[in-house]
Amino acid sequence: MKLLLPLGLIGLVSVLALILIYIFKPKYQDRKVSSTYVWKLSLQYQKRKVPMQWLQNSLLLLIQILILALIAFTMAEPYIVLASKNGEKIAILDASASMMAGDGESRFERAKKQIASLADGTVDADRFSIILAADEASFLIRRSDSAAYIKQKLFEAECGYGASDLDEAMELAEGVLEENPSAEVYLFTDKEYLDSGPVKVVDLSDKEWNAAVLDFRAELVKGKYVFTAEIASYGKAAEIPVSIEIDGKERLGRLADCAKDGTCKVVWDSLDVYDYTRAEIALSAEDRFGYDNTFVLFNDQKANFRVQFVSADTGFLYWALSSVPSCNVTLVTEIDKAVGSGFDLYVYNSVLPAEMPQDGAVWFVDPPADLASVHGFRIGGEREGDYVLAGSGGTSEACRTITRGIWPSSITLSKYSYLTAYTGYESVLTCDGSPVLLAKNENGLKTLILAFNIHWSNLPVLTDFPRLIGNMCSYSLSPTVEKNAYLVGEEIGIHTKPNVRSVSVKGVFTDGGESEEIYTSFPVSFPSSRTGVYTVTQTLLSGEVVTDYFTVRSPQAESVFGVVETTLTVPIVSGSGTDASVARDTVDIYVYLAAALLVLLCIEWGLQYREQ
Repeated sequence: MKLLLPLGLIGLVSVLALILIYIFKPKYQDRKVSSTYVWKLSLQYQKRKVPMQWLQNSLLLLIQILILALIAFTMAEPYIVLASKNGEKIAILDASASMMAGDGESRFERAKKQIASLADGTVDADRFSIILAADEASFLIRRSDSAAYIKQKLFEAECGYGASDLDEAMELAEGVLEENPSAEVYLFTDKEYLDSGPVKVVDLSDKEWNAAVLDFRAELVKGKYVFTAEIASYGKAAEIPVSIEIDGKERLGRLADCAKDGTCKVVWDSLDVYDYTRAEIALSAEDRFGYDNTFVLFNDQKANFRVQFVSADTGFLYWALSSVPSCNVTLVTEIDKAVGSGFDLYVYNSVLPAEMPQDGAVWFVDPPADLASVHGFRIGGEREGDYVLAGSGGTSEACRTITRGIWPSSITLSKYSYLTAYTGYESVLTCDGSPVLLAKNENGLKTLILAFNIHWSNLPVLTDFPRLIGNMCSYSLSPTVEKNAYLVGEEIGIHTKPNVRSVSVKGVFTDGGESEEIYTSFPVSFPSSRTGVYTVTQTLLSGEVVTDYFTVRSPQAESVFGVVETTLTVPIVSGSGTDASVARDTVDIYVYLAAALLVLLCIEWGLQYREQ
């Protein structure tokens, strides 16, 4: 029992006041007697009485004390904290990808049925909690006593495609144990634990067999691609047929000979594949987990940036750009034939366009003085001499990206153009105190100014030259996605092109389902939650459509079956379960106190009536 307002007990002072009243209250009454002799006897009898004997024999006083104490106790607002039943249970449901394994009925579905049966076995007054341990742990049910509600929420639960965070799930269980340390904790999972402590582990693995593609990669060797796959078999030794498809064309398959709980490599080194966009392998295996039987690989080295190079001659810059793997360069020798849309990067070497392109990055290399003001900068003239470049010392994205791995002091110039105005641009490299490489990022439209001709420098003979051009491309050309393969749970950022109208992300999932999300506000970012192949389609204001692809896979550990863990992180109860801050079920006892007070008042009234 606890008191909500302990100050109410100050009312017990009234008991002391009542006793004092009884002590000092006169007990004598005027009576007429027939003889003084009787009065003398009365005085003698009074002297022989034991002091305070009247107090011991006064039932009325005791009743009144009880009434006052009961009133003071009621003022303190007492309540009873109900101890939870010993039958309270906490069920932790593993929602990792491997729980979807099974023949017809998955481990996850079997776990939900067993949890429902466990909930049925508790009495109505018991509490039941369910914690879903996916990549993030969360409560499905927290200390509910409604069997119908428990089952409803339980069968609405869905299994995840990533790993499970059991440590976070145990932390949530600790919160419940703080309120009832006697609650039982169950873990429904597909792993075996040699030491699980007080947690009751229910292993749902059922010893299923699993064949898995753990890895698939391509390597360019002597101009041809060599494909290598890592195959595993868990539960038994098996010879697993592996098929391969390159850009929709099926090639010669291989046979993976895997020992029990072992891995093996399958290599395709004679396919004569010189270029590809998509490669896919698939296992022909009747195992119990089909989510890891395929692996789709997209070529991250394939040219996917279109570059328009406008110059009267090719020169060193053209060839350096053409050597960048991600750039597909189109040469335009006459400025009048250049277009202002349809490319990711526009390079103007010793020329300037009349209008700025609006759908890609722009480089102005050795720009002429005329038309410079149209594009937001002014050229004061040329300076000749023996110059050495220097970094501007900036820490912006442009400075970090463009100068990465570059030694500016190794670059010399014999001539450069000095700028007198360059509003909105930041200096990246300088020459004799004047900026010669400038960058601007305006609403996603990136512009670089290289205020000298490559032929006026020693760059073509330096190893820094291709690195500098590669860095400039990295800054100006952002891939749609950072990589072509993600793990479930990773955050995926979509780098949209300038002047994009909408972005569509369509997923074709491993389980056969599909979904599509359309975005009209940018930037786009979302967590990867389901395994499959995703298509990113960007629609530009010009009506042009740009398409990219990536895959999402479950963590490799989810394919490993038959895992035996040594220990399990168990929940720790740091409190006694009686802290006042803990939210428990309580019962007010005002009704009972009022009934007792009414009874005592009736008794007190009867005693008063009797004495009078």
